[in-house]
Amino acid sequence: MKAFIPLTLLALLALGLCRRAADSSISADDSPSSEAFVSKRASAEVVRRHRRNYVYDSSVYGAVRNPLEAKREVCELNPDCDELADHIGFQEAYRRFYGTV
Repeated sequence: MKAFIPLTLLALLALGLCRRAADSSISADDSPSSEAFVSKRASAEVVRRHRRNYVYDSSVYGAVRNPLEAKREVCELNPDCDELADHIGFQEAYRRFYGTV
């Protein structure tokens, strides 16, 4: 039984290699060495940088600000709200002192 699993895997591997060899042609365009090189257009697609969602009113260009950051700063300036935020979380502390978040 222990020899059955490796023999089965070996048979599947041999079958896959034979099928791949039968599917490939002998022309120069399909040779394995041509697969190593990529066209400039295809390589540019891989390397192309994704554009970021820049926030221009941010103090650091490119940094995305948290929408609750201004409210968090207001809560931090109030010592009671800041202390309560340490215990129950910022959003709940802000809601108790200033209303809805």
